[in-house]
Amino acid sequence: MNKIDVAMTIYFVFMIVATFVSFKYGSTMIRKTGLFLPQAIIAGTINLILGLFAIIGWFFFAWGVNEFLLIGGLLFGIVLLIISEAALFIILLLKRKKWVQQ
Repeated sequence: MNKIDVAMTIYFVFMIVATFVSFKYGSTMIRKTGLFLPQAIIAGTINLILGLFAIIGWFFFAWGVNEFLLIGGLLFGIVLLIISEAALFIILLLKRKKWVQQ
């Protein structure tokens, strides 16, 4: 594996870990406070900020390597960020009743 493969793997894993971290925060705080919408918005914001950090890191890495790698990685990050935000809100919404009842 060359350095581009390693960087892409780290990029992808960081985006997935950001989703899990924001899900963990959202689930814990929804159980603790009983409030769904404010905690879901905060969890989504955490996911967005961590995803933007990953995209900015990719930008700095790929800037000097190749312009196609730069644009492809940025598009990949944006699509992955949109998918992870949607998945986060859908999962939080589906588990909301169970957590609020506790």
